Amino acid sequence: MTSPTDRWLAAAPAGLPPLEGPAATAERLLLLLHYGIDWDSGWVGRRRETYWTRHLPNRVRVATYIGGGDLDRWWSVVSRSLESEPKNTDQRLELATLLREESEPVLTLLRERPTSYVLRTRIVAEAVAAARAAGRKR
Repeated sequence: MTSPTDRWLAAAPAGLPPLEGPAATAERLLLLLHYGIDWDSGWVGRRRETYWTRHLPNRVRVATYIGGGDLDRWWSVVSRSLESEPKNTDQRLELATLLREESEPVLTLLRERPTSYVLRTRIVAEAVAAARAAGRKR
């Protein structure tokens, strides 16, 4: 059975190389964060124009400092800040698994390179949206 992030990553363009280890964990956490946002009634939906360039990278980085050295606390801070929560059981199961990974290497990447992970998340999200739009046109 494939996970939600496996399905989203499958839509990514061929030029986006797969990640492994802590980098893959960081990427998958950001995908779950992005897809858990309440776009219809949350504040983020009203600020889409600066979401990718300002709000998401800044809040990801700040949460690495506020949340200490623990992925559980980091997730609590950043998900509350962006009004994000997993939408279904599969997403909750994957999140629970990812949050058990070793925290420090993942948090270091998110603290030191948030822009690269946000860019990857955006590339995947745009590819998923394009695939969904193409599916609706059929």
